[in-house]
Amino acid sequence: MKDKGKMIIGVGSTNPVKVEAVEKVFRQAFGEVLVIPVELSSGVSEQPVGESETMQGAENRARGGYKQSGGKFGVGIEGGVVKIDNKLYECAWVAVVNGSTIGFGGGLYFELPEQISQKILEGGELGPIMDEMTGKRDVKRKMGAIGIFSKGNLDRKTAYEQIIWGALIKFLSPEWFS
Repeated sequence: MKDKGKMIIGVGSTNPVKVEAVEKVFRQAFGEVLVIPVELSSGVSEQPVGESETMQGAENRARGGYKQSGGKFGVGIEGGVVKIDNKLYECAWVAVVNGSTIGFGGGLYFELPEQISQKILEGGELGPIMDEMTGKRDVKRKMGAIGIFSKGNLDRKTAYEQIIWGALIKFLSPEWFS
């Protein structure tokens, strides 16, 4: 699949924040790209808990985006929560695949307020919980919890861009991984 010589990138999500972050980073890294959003399941819980489940969700999304787009790369971004010292923290992982090679980048850790942590531990998902508690709609498709809590000083897209770069390291500097 080619679009006038542009590199095709499949993203395992239709969330505009994730798609825009991928497009910005890949354009900076490789020049002209065509990003194809692919709607698919992460294959993990709606609210992944723990590093392993969150990374698996990112990998599943990357592999699905790669396969369904027919692109050069597939990218998956998955948000999750981790429990550290009896507190719940948001985290995010990105997987980038190209054939059999996979790169991971992770980060975006911040402590979640107790009332939100409790709702997550009772089976809730951060995005809908943020909608409910803020009275806003589709927080996860816009600034995200990080945007709400940082008073708009950091948003999901900007935060995702950094971990996308981390996941791309294996492809940008392959000589270090051979």
